[in-house]
Amino acid sequence: MATAYERYNLHTTPEKFFIEACDDGADAVLAIDRVSNEMTLASKKDIPASAVTRPICGIMGTIRLVAGRRQFCICQRSR
Repeated sequence: MATAYERYNLHTTPEKFFIEACDDGADAVLAIDRVSNEMTLASKKDIPASAVTRPICGIMGTIRLVAGRRQFCICQRSR
């Protein structure tokens, strides 16, 4: 059964995006390779300290542009 989380952090490096669920009990991190688009599960310790981090509310998807692949994140929500 899939779990829906309320809070996420997006960690960005030149090689990967890391999507971290911040709710209690969440321990796996979704790692997305920026070149191959391969998605794997990683642990929080795999997120490099040099990653740029920002809070997000969710992910819409990705799109391939001439300048490279871009990820669309949900950055605000209303209740």
